[in-house]
Parts: sequence; structure tokens; C-alpha cells
Amino acid sequence: MQSAGDIGNHKVRLLSSLELDDVLAVAHEIIETICTPKAVSVLMWDADLENFGDRFNFGARKKEFAKFADAFCEDDLPGKEQEISELDTDDFDVKLARELEPVICYKVLHESQLCAAILISCVEEMETADLLQELHLYPFGLAIHRSWEYRELQRENERLRSQYEEMEDKTSMLEQQTITLIHDMKARDSLRAREDALRNMQVNRDNLVYSISNAVRSSVHIQEVLTMTVEKIGTTLGVSRCLLLRSVESIDRVVVFEYHQPTIPAVRELFLSDAGCDFTGAALSKTSPHDLVDIELDNQLSYDKNFLRQLGIRSGLIVPLVLRERVVGVLFLQDCVQPRDWTIDDVSMLGSLADNLSVAIENAELHQEREQQAVTDGLTGVANRRSFNETFTREFERARRYGEPLSLIVIDLDFLKKINDTYGHQTGDEAIKAIGKMLKQSSRSVDLPARYGGEEFCLLLPNTDIEMAQQLAERVRRLICETDVEGPGHISASLGVACYPLHADDPDVLFHRADEALYAAKQGGRNQVKVASASHSGFDISEEAAPKEVLPNDAVKGRVEAASDADLNIV
Repeated sequence: MQSAGDIGNHKVRLLSSLELDDVLAVAHEIIETICTPKAVSVLMWDADLENFGDRFNFGARKKEFAKFADAFCEDDLPGKEQEISELDTDDFDVKLARELEPVICYKVLHESQLCAAILISCVEEMETADLLQELHLYPFGLAIHRSWEYRELQRENERLRSQYEEMEDKTSMLEQQTITLIHDMKARDSLRAREDALRNMQVNRDNLVYSISNAVRSSVHIQEVLTMTVEKIGTTLGVSRCLLLRSVESIDRVVVFEYHQPTIPAVRELFLSDAGCDFTGAALSKTSPHDLVDIELDNQLSYDKNFLRQLGIRSGLIVPLVLRERVVGVLFLQDCVQPRDWTIDDVSMLGSLADNLSVAIENAELHQEREQQAVTDGLTGVANRRSFNETFTREFERARRYGEPLSLIVIDLDFLKKINDTYGHQTGDEAIKAIGKMLKQSSRSVDLPARYGGEEFCLLLPNTDIEMAQQLAERVRRLICETDVEGPGHISASLGVACYPLHADDPDVLFHRADEALYAAKQGGRNQVKVASASHSGFDISEEAAPKEVLPNDAVKGRVEAASDADLNIV
């Protein structure tokens, strides 16, 4: 039996290790302490490919046991319904020595998802249930998942670094070619003027590629990179306009970055119109560069000629930004003064820049997605508890500094246990998701809806006094009652309301006062709003008229006495 001190030390070592090799070494040491196996194999599960990837073997008989682990990886994962199970070694193609049996398979889970399988050889005189109980003492899932993600990030960084190094090699090669060209031009005085022009153009283009590549590597602000890109391309190539168009699904609109010469009018607003969105969608559907010549004579043009006439262009070039067969944006170069023949060098250089920009956009999207996941509740899409706590503290200090009211509504779904017991936890999750969706849609832009935990939500109302907060809470209660969930039908919730400075002069006290009011609403029969009293202590909660208790599957009956949407001035 392990002592509490040994268990604690092992936990600290497990969680303080970052490299995957170190984490697995500590995991093997823990398993050695628990059951003294002859060999251990850790098989990392790749959720994207749905198979086992990296494999690690430990113990005196690890080479022999590794062959059995490889055969295990080629088969379906047995005992999918069990977290730990004893394997029937006869089911596999590899013959295993008797002294290495029995073999136990322990599935390592992180947030209910498989992240690894640990095969333990020759676990004698220890029941499987007892082994599982010992293994549960350690956070294997968290440690292995975190170190695996860290290794994957290292691999991705190495890949990007390799790309950047290759790009720098190409730039160095172009610079050497430029030096050679300059040397040749000095030997041919008769062609000096023309060759000087060519040299300047090449140098400018090299500088353009270098500056944009350097910006992509050094800046994490994608807006600044794209704004700088269209300006440098436009000025270097001397075009009338240079635009970068993106269709962002998360905000359902077109994003436009524009450079134009001082004598040429801006057209950004045109691309925000319906015709502009249609043009952008058509441009994003093409994966190869293409030019726009005389629009009046081109009978095979796939774009709206009226929209192109509004742009006033004589010629144009569209270069897609393609990343793994996905078009993430387009560069649109326009000449409004005279027709222009786009050279192979133009298209090649812009294609190289497009490759760099595609990587930068993808990295920015991944960074934004991870930041959003860090502050968003995965089930409901509203702010999570950590994000709420940070915003709550910040808004409370702002309210105190400027002498503004700050109200808080705490919301708790009624009868969630009964819904779970009657219809299953998935239906309970649907009810929780329905409340989160309703709060997102009905809250003002300045408000912060958040899931605080379980079936409990919070709604933070900056610059809102207690009267308005009470009306908002009643409206939220009514909207929840009107929400229909398949199975239980209409649902209900209890709400507690408190306001600074009326009920508290500290954020923790304000939350406690709202929570007390919520408790009073629960005790008073549920499906109602309770406002904390101004006494700052106890359960002296102000009485509010409330409908009768609503049970799952009951229809919401009676006329709800609440402020109208117009009175609340909420969309």
C-alpha cells in the first residue's frame, strides 16, 4: 500500500513534467510501484486518425513485449465499454511468453475521451478492480494529454520553421541572382538604362517578399500584416488598387483590406454590399490565379459585369490564398488607368506571397480559436466560469471607480435532476444549452451571460440599477418558461438579483447576495425572481410576485406578469 506522501510526490512529478518522455517515465515508475510488472507499453491514441500512433515501452522484457503491443495496435481496441480489462492473448497473432501473462489493458481518458492505452504485463496477485482503484489515484489522463499536445505543437513549430528556412534560402538565392545581374549590367553600358530599371524592379520585389515574409514570422497581429501587405503590393507593383478579400464564417460577412492610390476612389464599401459578397464568393471558389481583361468583350466572364463597372477597372488579377486545398482569401489587383498585361513573374511572386499569407491566416485563426475556447463554455457557447470571474472583477472595479450601478442575476434551472432521471442526461444537457442560447440571443451587447457551473448561469449587467435588473430578470424567467425542450417540454428557472452599491460593496459579497436571493426563490417554490434586500445580511429577501411552480412536461399556464420587450428596450 502506498503512503499518502508517496502518492502526493508522484502526482507532483507527473503534473510538473512537460515533455512526453518524462511524463511516461514517471507513469511507468508509478505502475512499477503499484504492481511491479515485467513490461509496460504506452500506446498514444490519435483521435484524428482513429488509431494508435507513437508507442513507448518500458521494463526488463520491453523488447519482447513490444511485439505484442504492435499486434494489439493492429487490432480494434477491445473492451470498448470497459476502462480496464484483461486481454485474451490468444486473440493476437504474436505468441506471448507465459511469464508475461496476464496482460491488462488500461484506457487512459481525458475529459471522457481516449488519449492512450497502457498495456501492463504480468500483474499477479492483484485484482483488476484493485489495480484500477490504484491507477485512479493519479491524473494520468491530464498529464499525458497535456504533454502529447505539447509534443504536437513542437512538431508543428519544427515544420513551420523548416518552411521559413526554405523561404530564407530562396530569398538569399534571389539576392545572389540580383548581385550577378548588377555585375552583368555594368559590363553592358549600352543596355544600362533598361537593366537598371529591371534591377530596381527586381530588388523592390525581393524587398516586398522579404518584408512580408518577415512580418508573417514576427507579428501575431494578422490585421496589421494584411493591411501592410496590400499597401506594399500596391505601391511596389504600381497598381490603382490592391485588395485582400476574406469571407469569415464566424461573423458571416466579408472582410476587406484595401490600398488605393490618392487619385483613385476607395471601393471597400462596395464589397460589403450583396453584389460585393457575391463577387467575393465567386472569387473564393477558384483555386488558381486568373486575370480580368476587357470586361465588355469577355463573353465567358463568370463575374457580375455591372459590379466590375462600378469598380471602374481596365484590368485585374485575382490570386487565391490556398491552404491545403482550402481558399482562405484572395488578392485582387486592379488597374483603373490602362489595360495591363500581368507577367509570369507577377503571378509567381504573388503566388509566393499568397502561400505565406495563407499560413499566417491559418495560424491567426488557430490562435483565435484557442483563445475563444479558453473563455467559452463548451456546452452552451456562453462565457465560462473563469472568464466570468475575470470580467466580474473588472466591471465591479469600473463601477466603483465611476460611481455606476452594477447588477448581477444568478439563474438556476429548476428540476434538472428530475429531467436527468426521467429523460436522461443528454436531455438535461439540451435544457442547459437552451438556456445558454436564450441568454446569448436576448442579452444586450454590454451584458455578459455565463455558465457558472452545472445548471447555474450568471448574467452580469453593467450600468444597470436594481429596477431595470429586476425587469430584465423577469423577462429572462419568462423566456425560459417559453423554451420548449423535447421530452420535458417547457422548463423553468429560479433567479436571484443583487445590485452594487445597494446590496454590497465587494464583488464576493454581491455574488453571495444574489445567490441568497436565488436560494430564497428556490425555497419559495421555484420559477420566480427574488431580489436581495438592502440590509446586506441574512435572508431578508424582498417579496416578488411569481407564477406557480412549473414541473417538467407541465404547460406554462396563466398570464405572466412581466415587463414587455419594449419597456426593457432590448432587441
